[in-house]
Amino acid sequence: MLLRKCCSIIFILLLLTGCLEKEIVDDINIESVEGFDHVEGDDVMGTFVIPIYQADKSISNETFSAVANMNKDLLRELQKKSSAPIVNGSLELVLFNKELAEKGIIKLIDALQRDSSIGTGLYLSIVDGQVKEILEGNFGTEGTGRYLSGLIKHNIERRDVPTTNLHIFLSDYYQEGVDPNLPLLKLVDDKVMITGVVVMKEGKLSVIVPNKQLFYFKFLVDEHTDGATAIKLPDKEEYVSLRSIKTKRDIKVKWKNGEPEFHVHLKMDGLIREYSGGKVDPKKLKEFQKVFEEDLIRQSTELIATFQKEKVDPIGFGYEAKSRKRGFDLKKWEEQYPNVKIKVTSKVRIIGTGITE
Repeated sequence: MLLRKCCSIIFILLLLTGCLEKEIVDDINIESVEGFDHVEGDDVMGTFVIPIYQADKSISNETFSAVANMNKDLLRELQKKSSAPIVNGSLELVLFNKELAEKGIIKLIDALQRDSSIGTGLYLSIVDGQVKEILEGNFGTEGTGRYLSGLIKHNIERRDVPTTNLHIFLSDYYQEGVDPNLPLLKLVDDKVMITGVVVMKEGKLSVIVPNKQLFYFKFLVDEHTDGATAIKLPDKEEYVSLRSIKTKRDIKVKWKNGEPEFHVHLKMDGLIREYSGGKVDPKKLKEFQKVFEEDLIRQSTELIATFQKEKVDPIGFGYEAKSRKRGFDLKKWEEQYPNVKIKVTSKVRIIGTGITE
């Protein structure tokens, strides 16, 4: 009886195994990055990058491009050009060119979220220029896909790009009262650079935050856990920079005549990295703290004013108000938002001094 049961189990396992589609790594093309450029009308050009591992352990890139109307059609067209099946289980990054982002990219992103082989940690980014031009280049020693995704990851973890991926983008997109953002890339002198962040409204490019404002933008929408910033002291030819920055943002809401008013409080801790003026004494530390506090307030207030003018809300003021008041009218909020009162305050602590010049 026991032998019969064992034989039955083995037979079922063999039967189930035979139903699975087998894919041997050497017999498939595993894409690492894909990108989309606007062509005309509703047509897009898709470009997929396949890393090719050489015998000497170096990595080269093979690209496939096709024009079609929908993401799935593109993959079908590209399969006709490949000697082996193209699979996207190791996809690390998807790029959209700026022109396409201005028309709307949510249909393409929707196709990504419906693909069970794609992880939600996938990076998304906008390109100022042609995506195809970037993907046909060779960057780094680990392949173009790994290089570009590493560029974004590094700037999220140690610089001024807010934390982002497919999951976060979709969460912000579907969440009422907040608009998503994505990093902006550009090919400059044969190097790919992050030149800013794009704020999206209803899946379309709305506002570009340039590099010079990224530190303050990340402060408002995310948290710095590492990094650096520098400012020029007023009325002096002296500069001071902070490192090992840790930040926190608190938003409070109060109601006046049925309308919300916001208080944004920014906290920052850091160490003096460099000071061009010589010795740093306690009096200087107090001066530096005040200058950084004033700079945070001014720059953040300017950013918020821009977002209100353009009617985009990457900071999530609408979400903050909705979560604090039952029956909050989001349609009415869309009309209120450009004129709502938002006050910014800040507190900077310099917890140590470092190198001086």
